[in-house]
Amino acid sequence: MEKIKLLIVDDVEDNRLVLRAICRKLKGFEIYEAVDGHDAVDKCQALLPHIILMDVMMPRLDGFQASKIIKERYPKTIIMAVTAVIDPKMEENMAAIGVAAYIRKPIDKELIRLKLESYAGALSLGGKEREKSSNNAIALNPFNEDIRSFKTIFEIHSMDTIMDFGMWLLMRFECARTRVCTNIDRVIELLYELLRHEVKSGAKITITIEENFDEMFIQAPLQKPIKHDAMIDHLIRVLGNGCLITEKRAAFRISLASFEMNDIHIHHKKEEPIAVIENIPKENRTLGATEHQVLRESFIHKVTAPEYVKSLDADAYGEIHDLYEAQGEWTSWEKTLSLEGSEENFYNFANEVLGAYTNAISALYEFSGLSYAIVSLSTLLKTHGDILANDDVKRANVLMFLEGLKHDLTSWIHHIFEIQDALDIHYLDASFFSSCMQIESILTGTEVDLGSDEEMEFF
Repeated sequence: MEKIKLLIVDDVEDNRLVLRAICRKLKGFEIYEAVDGHDAVDKCQALLPHIILMDVMMPRLDGFQASKIIKERYPKTIIMAVTAVIDPKMEENMAAIGVAAYIRKPIDKELIRLKLESYAGALSLGGKEREKSSNNAIALNPFNEDIRSFKTIFEIHSMDTIMDFGMWLLMRFECARTRVCTNIDRVIELLYELLRHEVKSGAKITITIEENFDEMFIQAPLQKPIKHDAMIDHLIRVLGNGCLITEKRAAFRISLASFEMNDIHIHHKKEEPIAVIENIPKENRTLGATEHQVLRESFIHKVTAPEYVKSLDADAYGEIHDLYEAQGEWTSWEKTLSLEGSEENFYNFANEVLGAYTNAISALYEFSGLSYAIVSLSTLLKTHGDILANDDVKRANVLMFLEGLKHDLTSWIHHIFEIQDALDIHYLDASFFSSCMQIESILTGTEVDLGSDEEMEFF
């Protein structure tokens, strides 16, 4: 088959840069870019791309409207929505117009590679199915004993073999050619989240697939206890019945007729709150003058990473070292806040971790916007600790955004101080502000009015 044409659509240049850097090593791909939804529609007419990575929040024409136009004109084009927010309503609307998969921010490099190569393999009829006859028809799955007398076996021992399985599953359901397979994408993503830590530690997992004429049954043994996070719990809940997760096994039941998952059965020792923001009326507040000024400075004074690092004196490297230490502290606090989200713990996290970030970033001088956002976040957590301690759903949502912020900060450090490939050292300022505003909205019920200033583009 000809090379896979991949179109990256994002209005932020540095976001496109990051995605291109992740995708450039994929074999058999030609990579193109579009700067917004209108440009994406035009590029589709000229290029006829096979796969599109579509940012959702864009000016002029957003990712939803652009995807709708593209799928109407080019129904075989595979669109993967790139989004920072887990929003079931948005996913439902996207699926209705033909968006089959999601790439969630912060970007997981291995997961995006898995999804892109799986769809590319399905398009080119590649894949590595290994099928063998069973000596009997004894069912291994927990759902249905009425199965056919063969099983498909996948030996998972590396990230590549997880990709091979994803490719096979997409091909089996012909997702890349004829159907919208959002739920298949979710099965692949959940298995990836469950298995990647095991294969990285050297474990080998045997995935077994059984079928009858109506359903497919997938199961994988789990050697380690699941480390729950907001993403895993969200995927489990939205898949529907047919997803069974225990300490020893992950099992899925998929209809071969409609490709729809039924209601969910979950077996956990502790029920976790659903990490979905409540759809309730919110008060509005206007973005303050200080916030406008800080953001305006971030957009006006553009400096590349090499230019900035070259300007640093020797003392600044001590502050950079403090940033790495703060990263480690944040990681160690995540489990504590998830299991013991007390008012005192959130207060101490704000002081010890966010305080360390603030001190280090403030000493680097150029990042007043980022410093302001973190100080504001710290104040929010300390003044609303009672809400975080007593409202399980709000705590789960805040923890989800905090996890995203941590990944953003890690990426920021990497692209500014390590590989130094950022065209603007302030490329994540708006994203940090946006996340902090969303946390404020969760805790206070207040929507922040960003005004009409076109400079203030949040993603």
